[in-house]
Amino acid sequence: MLNRIKIISYLISFSFLLYSCDEKPKSGITNPSFLPNASGEINEMLIIMDSTKFKGKIGRELVDIYSSYISGLPQPEPRYDLRYIKPRKFNSILKHAKNIVVAFSLEGNSLDSEILRRNFNSESLDKIQSDSSLFYFVRRNQYARGQVVLYLFSENDDDLYSKIKRNRNSILKFFDDELKKRVDTEIFRKVENNLMDKIFTDHNIKIKIPYGYDLAKSINEENSNFFWLRQLDLEYDKNIFLYYEDYSNSELKNFYDVFNSSDINIKPIRAYISKKYLRDSEKSKIFMDIQDVFPIQSNKINFKGNLAIESRGLWKLSDISAGGPFLSKIIYDSKLKRVYFLEGYVYAPGLKKRGLMQEISSILMTFEL
Repeated sequence: MLNRIKIISYLISFSFLLYSCDEKPKSGITNPSFLPNASGEINEMLIIMDSTKFKGKIGRELVDIYSSYISGLPQPEPRYDLRYIKPRKFNSILKHAKNIVVAFSLEGNSLDSEILRRNFNSESLDKIQSDSSLFYFVRRNQYARGQVVLYLFSENDDDLYSKIKRNRNSILKFFDDELKKRVDTEIFRKVENNLMDKIFTDHNIKIKIPYGYDLAKSINEENSNFFWLRQLDLEYDKNIFLYYEDYSNSELKNFYDVFNSSDINIKPIRAYISKKYLRDSEKSKIFMDIQDVFPIQSNKINFKGNLAIESRGLWKLSDISAGGPFLSKIIYDSKLKRVYFLEGYVYAPGLKKRGLMQEISSILMTFEL
């Protein structure tokens, strides 16, 4: 706790010391509303650092963190599309990017390193040299509205590398959280209120539904509690479905097994649901199945205070005519003694799936009991 208070206090004071020589506020205008909007895609990221250091272990570590592949997709897709920029090439156009990482140390006398150090006054540089426990600073709306700049710094290169490596999960989660906020802002700008009200009335469940989704199927009879949402487009098909049952239902013994086994296996549960509800309306023998090309990645998580299993994998139709990625959450409500199987999946042949699945993830996270 003391370290956290120290970090917060330091960063508050540090924010008044950081400045850019060529980006000082003009005419007293500091309101972000007067800045241009940040540009580029939400998954694009610029890395600004000394060219020699970028080619070394510091740069390799940052690339490994931010361009690692996303699990559960049919083709390899990185978390972020990285672009390295030399400090001397960091012009006014590039400064409008949404996500920027600036990494430097006090070591080295190259032109690139010197340019980066000019962003800090002498008192800031002294603090970096004297306090080895701190190594990052976040600045929002520095050059553009809606922009986030993460500064990573240390006294020398070895120390900077060690801190980045030790805190890789934290500095990745920081941008992942920012990404989710942007996705939420975009997809929930307009929602299907009537459809949300109907689901709440029929199933006593809250979930945000972006504009463009329709109800493909809804069953609220006793022991057949299910709904299926779809958004159809010429290029892709996005789907959300939910099935729920009382935990003691003997028909779904596998729900008990999945929460009480060290080897999580969601296949029997998903097979039961898909064969019963997710069949082709014109070809009733065709149903959704799971691809065995890649193993399903399942983990126990805490979902808003409830025990849950989160899984990522690939689905296919039983006749192998279609397939794609899915994200599911099996959630146990201890108060109602009820279990929910919530899933989102996409069909987008020939398209990248990263952005579509990020939308699916945001929708699933709005689920409330």
